[in-house]
Amino acid sequence: MSLDEVRKCDGIQNKDRLLVTHDGIVYDVTMFAENHPGGRTLLETAAGLDLQHFFDNYTVHGKSDKAANWLAPLAVGKLTEEETLMAKQHTTPEKHVEKRMAMLTKARRKILVVTASLPLWLAVRNFVSFVGWFVPSLGRSLARIVPVVVPGFSPGAEPLHCEEEEQYSVAVIGGGIAGCGAAWSCKESGFRVTLFEARPHVSGNARTFDWDFSPYREKDEEQTVRSCVSVTAWPSLYYKNYTALLEKLDIETVHQPLSWFLNSKVEGAVGTLWGADPRLYEGSLRKVLEKDFNRYKYTLNISNVICDFFTFRWAPWRREDEPSMYDNHQGLGFMNPFNIIPLYTLYRSLGGSDLWWDVVFTPHYTASFLVDELRPFPAVFGPLIESQIPLLPNKSNCWQGKSKRGENDCNINTCVTWKDAGKGIREVFDRLTSGIDLRENTRVLDVKVLPNGKKRVYDENDKYVDVDRVIFACPVNAIGNIHKSHSELADTILATPIYADDLHPSSGHMHAVMHSDSTVIESEHREDCLKRASNYVEVTRLSNGEINIENQYNFGVQTPGPGVYDLPLDKKPVMLISHSLGEGKSIDPSLVRGTGNHARAHPLYSGWNVMAMLSLRLVNGENGIYYCSNWTTPANCHDMSFLSGLVCAHAVGAKYPFEHKREAKKDFNRLRDLMGI
Repeated sequence: MSLDEVRKCDGIQNKDRLLVTHDGIVYDVTMFAENHPGGRTLLETAAGLDLQHFFDNYTVHGKSDKAANWLAPLAVGKLTEEETLMAKQHTTPEKHVEKRMAMLTKARRKILVVTASLPLWLAVRNFVSFVGWFVPSLGRSLARIVPVVVPGFSPGAEPLHCEEEEQYSVAVIGGGIAGCGAAWSCKESGFRVTLFEARPHVSGNARTFDWDFSPYREKDEEQTVRSCVSVTAWPSLYYKNYTALLEKLDIETVHQPLSWFLNSKVEGAVGTLWGADPRLYEGSLRKVLEKDFNRYKYTLNISNVICDFFTFRWAPWRREDEPSMYDNHQGLGFMNPFNIIPLYTLYRSLGGSDLWWDVVFTPHYTASFLVDELRPFPAVFGPLIESQIPLLPNKSNCWQGKSKRGENDCNINTCVTWKDAGKGIREVFDRLTSGIDLRENTRVLDVKVLPNGKKRVYDENDKYVDVDRVIFACPVNAIGNIHKSHSELADTILATPIYADDLHPSSGHMHAVMHSDSTVIESEHREDCLKRASNYVEVTRLSNGEINIENQYNFGVQTPGPGVYDLPLDKKPVMLISHSLGEGKSIDPSLVRGTGNHARAHPLYSGWNVMAMLSLRLVNGENGIYYCSNWTTPANCHDMSFLSGLVCAHAVGAKYPFEHKREAKKDFNRLRDLMGI
């Protein structure tokens, strides 16, 4: 077959046939697209292109022989050696993003219409609920007519309450903190729960890694230390429900000494910065870019004032409310223009420079969000991230002083972590799934709604289970190929969310290397950073003119619970995780300890995702099928994901598990209002 023929079957020029290539073989994936575990749209993105690029950047394909076995029978032709090389050279990250954006553009046109009509559908839902309050049978009849879900009245959207004589069943698809939280909450309220997880173990994005300590310990001591390498710390003031969960599960926490060190080598902004140190020392970026730091301070002040105004933070009845991540839709929060206006736009309008944004703001927060494009970040979140991971440190959120690590030590004092580090997080998931029918390493293939209202869930092992409710807690792209009978409205909403890898599929921030090579840290700062920096961030300008943000996560500091943080450097291995090394830098292969991949892990902070999240209420609960996970919330964090699972479980009929926690329950009700279920 010719390469031209393959390129024409790209899902855009020819939608009836999808062809891809790999190692010179042409595969027809038209039918397989409907069953692709990652969703049809991601395979359509690859149509007309060579799969090697996708296999390299979505490394899940190489963790088993499933992908190869699915692909082999779909071979329909072969390229010449010359065109095999051309196919690989043509399939670049830029081409991938171009195709993905073409797919997303179609969904975005539709979501704009859905979002614009949202006030109308909210009014319809409220009217039906009002009628149903007085005449339940009439409310149910009206709910069957309208094309959106009315909680409590639409078929399948009625809460179920388990009694001794009747026990209902729930299937949860996805074993991250959202899915495990939903499953646990349902189990606690008496539901029979089956939890499916496609990977070998539940935990989702909360991953761990075992570091070899054998050269530093006696034979009768434990030879490894398990650290958390994705979700590592959180501010308990804001993570109220996750904090309540740990208390209920009897999981201990300790202070996490976070301290970012930024080393910029970019012309015009050469200098260093300790994120928790407000001093204007010689060579500090706070001094080099002092004007921009002041502009950013004004930006946050304006955002804070506007957000407080729309959320009624000034009102007498809100004076006792603690700070909350879920506050932004309180009062008239939905009308706040900063929900859509990016923080970058506000900052630039006040005279801030692009240089500061590219060299200070983005690198500082890339370490937390694992994305290197933060221009779409909504202004409403500005004060929130500043209070948790400050760029403008003060005595309320940071500590500075003398310690055994240095004369001018500093760290953020807002965050905690599991006392037993990686063991602690594994214990959380073990306790959440205790008493649940847990099916790990089991992919769900299909969910069918039966005539009697039950849902039949088929898995890859030719087994099925019939349940009363289904909760999806997996990446959004996978849902459409599992729940094939979803409505056109649901299809529009589910096709809209965008993840970090949609814009930067081959970025170093999608790929992690665990290693013990300290030479990746500049020699001038190496010892100091290994002792007390939780993150070493190096910013350089590449030969093509682009900015590169290199991140080194230092788990010699980020593992305080087992005592690793307090160990001198000669009593522990170098424990680094690298992302996006700068030009000319490399890691000694003999010191590499492992690798990781963050594809489909981090939804972007963007207005498009906010539109999808707000519109999801129109289909959440349709035919008894619910959706939770990080993409269903305003931001991407452990507490929001966990709480989205509790909200869905509550909609199913489970009781809220932390009734005695007043502020946590406020957050629960806030997210429940935001999700609209």
